Amino acid sequence: MNENKIHYEVKMTSEVSKEDELSFLKLFNFIFNKNMSSSWFDWKYRKNIYGDSIHVFCYDDTNLIGIRCFWRNDLNNQIAYQPCDTAVSEEYRKMGIFSQMSKLALEKSKGSFIYNFPNENSLPGNLKLGWQIYKKRYLSLNVNKGDLDNKVDYIDEDYLKWRFANKPNTKYYYSSGKEVSYLLLKRKNGIYYYLGNFNPAYNDYFEKTNLGIILKYVDKETLFYKLFKKNSITVFYDNRLEKKDFPAIPMNKADYF
Repeated sequence: MNENKIHYEVKMTSEVSKEDELSFLKLFNFIFNKNMSSSWFDWKYRKNIYGDSIHVFCYDDTNLIGIRCFWRNDLNNQIAYQPCDTAVSEEYRKMGIFSQMSKLALEKSKGSFIYNFPNENSLPGNLKLGWQIYKKRYLSLNVNKGDLDNKVDYIDEDYLKWRFANKPNTKYYYSSGKEVSYLLLKRKNGIYYYLGNFNPAYNDYFEKTNLGIILKYVDKETLFYKLFKKNSITVFYDNRLEKKDFPAIPMNKADYF
């Protein structure tokens, strides 16, 4: 390790070469014990309906040791990014590499809205870098199926097809509501996360399921939350030049679904 040889490169997706992509996948898969392929990278980044994402690469000489992405995932027709797919080689941690990659991505995203759904371990680091808490949501057990019939959680068709129908190696389900269909992600047998509503004309993109137990994130503490302590915190960094029309951040924008 030679700290003098540590350097960073910031690229938009259209500037990421095949060599960059393969190095990214190698480090990501090693750190997280995953098997993500080029088809996943293509879906998430190269075929993103909103445009280019931001990629920060950290090298020790020519060896890739850190990656951080700001994934393009717009909100209410505003350019927005969501940090994700971040990894630093174990021997290079606690050297400020994560913070430096974040700062470089924030500089590159100037003029945009940034939001994220950090876990409890990464939340303090976000707040230290100037992020603010947007909302805390609490996992609840949905009892009344009719409660899911609302326009707030509606997923538009282009996003539905790209984000969910075309995602490699992930199966989503649907169940029919009154005038809409419910998009569901299986947690385990008979238990599903509710992600939002969509036009039933697109049912064929997903597998139909009879409703089992549905879990949904809500804005108020619930008995389910008090028993199982499952919540989600959404944070934001308002990097826009004109701070108006604060966008809503639905849970179905979260990278981990």
